[in-house]
Amino acid sequence: MLTRKKAFVLLLLSTFAASQTAGSPGTAAYAASSGSTAATAASAVTEVSTLNGLSALKLGTSLQVKLSHVGIQSQTGGNILTYTLTYTNTAGSSVNLADYFSKIVTAGGSIIKGIPVSADSAVKKIPAKQSTSLTYYANIGTAASVKGLKINIYGWNFSAANYEQRIGTFTIPSNYSLSSLTGETRKVELGGITAGTKAESVQIYKYNGKVYAKVGLSLTNLGTKVLTDPGYTLYLKSSGGSVFTLTLDDSSSEFKLQPQEKKTLYYMTEIPSYMNLSKMTLQIAKLDEGLKLYLPVSSYALPAAVTADFTVAAGYTKKVSIDSNLVDLQLLKASVHADNGNGVWSYQLRVKNTGSTAVTLPAYELNVKSAEGYSFPVTATALSSLTLKPLEEKLIELSASVPLELAQNSLELRMIAPAASADKVTLPVAYFRIPYTPERQIHLASETSVTNTYGTFAVSLDSLLRLPWGSEDLVQAVLTIRNATSKSITLPALTGVLLADQKDLSSSSQTYTDNSSSVLAPGASTQITVQGHIPYTLDVRQIKLILQETKGTEVSQFLTLSTSDSTVKSVAPVAAGEAFKITATGKKATVKERSTLLYTGTGSNLVYSEVEMNSEEVRQADLARLYAQFRTADGQYFEATANQSELSTSPEGKTLVTFWAKVPATLDTAGLELYISQSIADGKLTAAGTAATGYVNTAALTLTPAEVTPLTNLASVPLFPYTLAVTSSTGELTKGASSIAVTFNYNLNQDTTYQTGAYQHKLILQVIDPYGQSHEKALTLGTDLTLGTNNSYSTTLTSALFKNLSSGTYALKFYDEFQGVRTELASQAYSLEVTAKATTSSPEGAAQ
Repeated sequence: MLTRKKAFVLLLLSTFAASQTAGSPGTAAYAASSGSTAATAASAVTEVSTLNGLSALKLGTSLQVKLSHVGIQSQTGGNILTYTLTYTNTAGSSVNLADYFSKIVTAGGSIIKGIPVSADSAVKKIPAKQSTSLTYYANIGTAASVKGLKINIYGWNFSAANYEQRIGTFTIPSNYSLSSLTGETRKVELGGITAGTKAESVQIYKYNGKVYAKVGLSLTNLGTKVLTDPGYTLYLKSSGGSVFTLTLDDSSSEFKLQPQEKKTLYYMTEIPSYMNLSKMTLQIAKLDEGLKLYLPVSSYALPAAVTADFTVAAGYTKKVSIDSNLVDLQLLKASVHADNGNGVWSYQLRVKNTGSTAVTLPAYELNVKSAEGYSFPVTATALSSLTLKPLEEKLIELSASVPLELAQNSLELRMIAPAASADKVTLPVAYFRIPYTPERQIHLASETSVTNTYGTFAVSLDSLLRLPWGSEDLVQAVLTIRNATSKSITLPALTGVLLADQKDLSSSSQTYTDNSSSVLAPGASTQITVQGHIPYTLDVRQIKLILQETKGTEVSQFLTLSTSDSTVKSVAPVAAGEAFKITATGKKATVKERSTLLYTGTGSNLVYSEVEMNSEEVRQADLARLYAQFRTADGQYFEATANQSELSTSPEGKTLVTFWAKVPATLDTAGLELYISQSIADGKLTAAGTAATGYVNTAALTLTPAEVTPLTNLASVPLFPYTLAVTSSTGELTKGASSIAVTFNYNLNQDTTYQTGAYQHKLILQVIDPYGQSHEKALTLGTDLTLGTNNSYSTTLTSALFKNLSSGTYALKFYDEFQGVRTELASQAYSLEVTAKATTSSPEGAAQ
């Protein structure tokens, strides 16, 4: 069998050798790859990074082979060349590869036989109707280029010298690049998963007398499984042939990509300061455990290197990559005050995760560097191991102390990345230029002097409040500005801007003043409220207030003040039953509680307050529109819905304003307060029908909530401003009938002392028949029940059960229904009158 097989191979190889001599596809492929002198010159101009232009060689009638990849990995014991041959078997049975082998012919003429790598050494046959790629290696010594390199394909021929018959040759094109071209994406098998790879960047870092290169490699998982670190080794190779091992940077510590996910990973290495930075390449190699050799996987031409600049100008944002998330770092604020020979600095660092996954900040080392070369530590406990959710932003307070003998106006805040291990490189993240602008600090109830182009003023911070506004908070700063000169001063039209821990609230800031006059006589003052909206979760440590005048596009500052005093989250309450005053020009009034009721529901309760607003104006006036919130003793706020008349109020007239809110059934109403404010929009008190964007002048009324105790008679049923008195009631049933006629006589009076909004209560009549069945009807006051005395109302109850009644009682119950919650007001029982059914007499003269 062995003799017959050899004879067959000899015949086959002789046939193909003859056909190639005559111009077979193998010879054509070789000729095409070599080309004419003109083609070679053209190819030298444009490099290619694939071998797709090489034709396949036929090894038999059903087997062909194609060269698909060539790579070189520099090593101490000689450079390792690998090449991949893809065999395609079109026959219906497998083909034995033992009859074929390949040899490398270097540019210097050395001939080296290719040996399969460990992973492919066991492959002996190509299955029917399949293609199989096998990788071979050879030690090519000091050769570092494939230019002029050939790969010969052989078969056994026992009639030829050495029994070897060359079938064909693959000649590497002269313009072939081992590395992917700059900006090119290359598909690579990483741990059995196909990935799209691309060399993105090279940054050069110079720090502490050393030079480092940071290489960015983007990966796209093109497979269907999670791609994790395959354990390959990456190298940076200079144009002169020097090779440096790269290590994964801390910012890319997690090598894990979901299917179709794309990440950019960064690798670091130290390089000589004198190294030529042009035409560097990135190489990926994997260890063949069986051969104990590193084999090339892929190579990339790197883009031009860029020297990193760590300096961040004042107010600018530095973007850093942490676990493949971009994080914004910005030095927002810096202020300094002198203390015992030192400049005590306070900084505010804004940190925002702009990525799509949570990220934990490394333990950055922070210091302040002076122009004289001295470094001082920075206290930043809040920055240590800080975790940010996607799009979450934090403001971090930092502090440092720098001797005043050093220049305070040329300092840098330096942020250095930590080293994950002893062999990791530590590099700067940013050098923030620190702005030197001493800020004016002011404290509550203290006065400071401000001099500007308008004059000299005494300015005091009267209050600093933080109160709820829907799902946000309102920060209110109330200032008194006093004319401290001996001349009258006309104030410009001022607008205010609040900054909470340097978070600009200008988009929601508005400025309000009670005094409509802009002229301040000597010693006269005006009060200005500036407010803005902030997230209720934001922890604010410092408030900055700017008052400015805007003329066209020109903005000029009137004053700038900062305070680190804490915002107050409550208002001193007015005693129960007492009133507070509204002092706004043209809207003066006193406000006090009339009554507060607790409506008990099934899943929740309803708090309902009626508030009297008594005008103190001497003319008809549109009184202030009120905004209110119920505040519990433990600091919970429930925004109240207001019902207020839209009509003007006459001098000494009274307006009744009602407020209500649904609260949990378990809420403790002891110590309940009603925070009442005046609604504003665009810096003015709102008019009826205008939506409010804030409020001012908050006062706290101490409430006395009470539950309604149902009355046991209907002599006086309260439903303010109405009072219903049922004077009598009759219920009549004809024996054997199915209907009861119920009538009650009543008096209905209305208290017209107050001007009110739309009446929102419903009076529910419930008639309980002798069998305990309930019959309900909603009565509209003024329509179903008319105002006045000696009125009556009738209704009919119907039930088949009534046919059996001979006596019994019924009851009338009245309920106050408000916003779907009912409270029983009063009830009274009455006797049912049952009369016999009238008999029909016989006509006279009827037959007996």
